[in-house]
Amino acid sequence: MKILQLVPYFYPAWSYGGPGKLVYDISCYLAAHGNEVTVYTSDAFDSQSRMSKKLHVHKNHLTVEYFKNVNNYLAYTYNVFVTPGLYLKAMFEIKNFDIIHIHDLYTLQNFFVGIVARILGVPYVLSVHGCLEDTRIKQRNSIKKIFLWLYGYQLVHHAAKVVASSESERNSYLALGIPVQRIVRLGHGVSPKEFSTTVSKSSAIKRLMLPTNKTIITFLGRIHKIKGLDQLAKAMKLLKTKQDIHFVIAGSDDGYLTTLGRLINRYKLTNISLRGTCFGEEKKLLFKASDVFIYPSYSEGFSLGILEAGAAGLPLIVSKGCYFDEVATYKAGLVTDNDPEQLKKAIITLTDNKVFRTEASKNIKKLIVSAYSMKAIGDRLLKVYSDVLK
Repeated sequence: MKILQLVPYFYPAWSYGGPGKLVYDISCYLAAHGNEVTVYTSDAFDSQSRMSKKLHVHKNHLTVEYFKNVNNYLAYTYNVFVTPGLYLKAMFEIKNFDIIHIHDLYTLQNFFVGIVARILGVPYVLSVHGCLEDTRIKQRNSIKKIFLWLYGYQLVHHAAKVVASSESERNSYLALGIPVQRIVRLGHGVSPKEFSTTVSKSSAIKRLMLPTNKTIITFLGRIHKIKGLDQLAKAMKLLKTKQDIHFVIAGSDDGYLTTLGRLINRYKLTNISLRGTCFGEEKKLLFKASDVFIYPSYSEGFSLGILEAGAAGLPLIVSKGCYFDEVATYKAGLVTDNDPEQLKKAIITLTDNKVFRTEASKNIKKLIVSAYSMKAIGDRLLKVYSDVLK
């Protein structure tokens, strides 16, 4: 198959969040299995810089084309991606693909490619990555809400298949009138090998300059208001007298770091380390040094960070807004309300009960391998593409 993946940002722009990483992983998997995969994306890298021209990829059935953003500040701050070169290329090249997989809703380039694909008769699959969650829609500014009504919903309704990464997202599609036969329930894929390391736990703690003889509880993700870090800070305040816990909050600043810093100062929290963007070897070390992974988000499409932590064998504390009830079903950790008192209770339970932590670690690894390995997700996605083409 000749497959086009369309995504606003891509490898190695880790500061933008999970979708760029998961599209990279799945593209590599599809290409490794003999498909001709092309990725159209922007040159967005982080708040200060763009992709280097040297990063353009063309090897092993995978081609990545990074198109120049008109304004890098707009891309990072407001997720406004304007890539004229992509529009021009799409008009002439889309006819050469068998199928297109479009990622995200709030980009003009995705709507444009959707129109061109319909005109040329090339089917597309759509993954919205949480964009239809009620909490997220309410937090969008007026311009994005108008864009969603004018363009986003059209993109959804004309897709050959829509991918729901959670049951909540599936219900969002149903509420829009999408027929159930066009909805595919499909999570994200991860590779457990990617997060394994021969470094010992004590060495990882030392290299990251974290305190010894304490239970390390880690959050890794974008520092954004939707991630529930305000509630986590309040839970930390309730736990101030518990001296055997240390918290790590890592990730790129997505507009909330200053506010988080104020909360830390207001609550006089000292048992916390703030780290910036964390990937590659540093991410491996952080997972190795940690005892528990926490994700108190108000709303998630489906967090890649949670799966990565699970692949590393970390017991999980996730909010109900993460829509990952399997954590409770498989006894791989705890699912809780995004409430300081409930978060506090969950943290104490996993901190004090080492037997539970050990069992949860084994169970989350089994869950990832059986349901969320790259092979399991990649093979299912290939079947979705084949079904569309039939």
